[in-house]
Amino acid sequence: MLGMDVVPILKNNHKVVVTDKEELDVTDPQAVYNVMVSCNFDWVVHMAALTDLDWCEDNVAEVIKVNTLGSKNIAKACAKIGCRLIYISTSGVFSGNKEIPYTEIDLPAPINVYGLSKYLGEIAVSSLIEEEKWLILRVGWLFGGGERDKKFVGKILQKIKRGPKVFCVNDFQGSPNYSVDMGHLINTMIDKDLYGLFHVANSGEPASRYDMAIAIRDFLHSNTVIKPVSSDKFPTKALRPKMEAIVSLRIDEYGIKLRNWRDALGEYVKRLAET
Repeated sequence: MLGMDVVPILKNNHKVVVTDKEELDVTDPQAVYNVMVSCNFDWVVHMAALTDLDWCEDNVAEVIKVNTLGSKNIAKACAKIGCRLIYISTSGVFSGNKEIPYTEIDLPAPINVYGLSKYLGEIAVSSLIEEEKWLILRVGWLFGGGERDKKFVGKILQKIKRGPKVFCVNDFQGSPNYSVDMGHLINTMIDKDLYGLFHVANSGEPASRYDMAIAIRDFLHSNTVIKPVSSDKFPTKALRPKMEAIVSLRIDEYGIKLRNWRDALGEYVKRLAET
């Protein structure tokens, strides 16, 4: 989902080499190093991860192998050849026990396997690469990808089109995050040669899945009824943080602004409607 939108944006300004798992297995340290050396990268944008939270709970060894050790392999290779690394992490590294959004100074405390694997990946990146050559971006609730979208926004949009009633959870809070805006942000951060840990999400108040569904329905001018329900109605294997919203203490100091998530979501809904 993220790569589908980020790669075309980066290609506008940079020479980009794209690998999927068929071309590069991140769990193979020698293969990772060989690719790094052969391509002589200035930057590596590391987006490879296993992200299905419930699947991760049942496949701990594989998740750690890919999300944590794979990130370690990439970080070690970047350190050896001296290139910069952008590691995409998640707002899911937090426990969700706060009542307000998390900032970069809050301590992670993952409550599921996925969040733990990504946080351990952060530690690998920050410990193996010198400080001025890594960027860790904790992103919010990502949406995007276009016609191949199988995530929340794509699913809810189809349910709203079918109507007449859709149920959505309203007791979890997060920060919606458009993958296209992530692409432009990454491009800007490369141009500005930034480094360190950043929280990244579209601006605006924290949202529940119910809030997002209401916005999607309104953008579609639909009469479908959106009913709020407790997360107890949709039990999951993996625990989800009740509060997963994030804000950045660092973005503003560089004059970077991300548009409101409602504006970004409206643009994306229009894009999906036209496909």
